[in-house]
Amino acid sequence: MKSDDRVSARLPAVADSDESIFLEADEGWRVWTVEREDPISEDELSALVERTRAPVLCAYVMDSDCAVIEALGVRTGFWRTCLGREAMAAYMAESDADFEAWFAPAEQSTRSALGWAADAGCDPSETTLSEVLTASPAPFVEPIFLDLLKGMGIRPSSHS
Repeated sequence: MKSDDRVSARLPAVADSDESIFLEADEGWRVWTVEREDPISEDELSALVERTRAPVLCAYVMDSDCAVIEALGVRTGFWRTCLGREAMAAYMAESDADFEAWFAPAEQSTRSALGWAADAGCDPSETTLSEVLTASPAPFVEPIFLDLLKGMGIRPSSHS
C-alpha cells in the first residue's frame, strides 16, 4: 500500500488487528503485516484503493505453506492467485473446495500481475513473475512472496 498511515487508519475493519510495517519499499510503497483471522475481503480492498488512490495487494499466508494473493488496481480489476500451488491445492482438497474455480492458471496470473504492476507504476519482470507463480516453498512461502513483490517491481528501499 502506498501510504504513511497505518492500515487501520485507512481501513477501520482492521482497527482491532495487530499491524506493523514489514517492509519499506521504493516509490513510497509499504508492506504491512496485519494479524487477523480472515483474509481481507474484496470490499475491503476496494475501500483501500479508494482511500489510498493506489493499487493494493494482499497476501494471506497459511501456515507458511502457501498464500492467497488478492489484488485490486486503480484501473485494473480484482484478481486472485496463490503461491505454493501444490500446498494450496492440498489445503483446498481437504475441504472439497475447487482449486481451479478459485485460482487461475499461473500463466493467467502472470498477466494479471503484470497489469497490476503497470497500474501501480512499477517496472515488473515477466520472467520473475512466471517463476514465482509456479515456485514451491522450500520450506516457507514467505520468501516467495518477497520474490513476487520484486517481480512486480516493488523493491525494498535502501534505508529499510
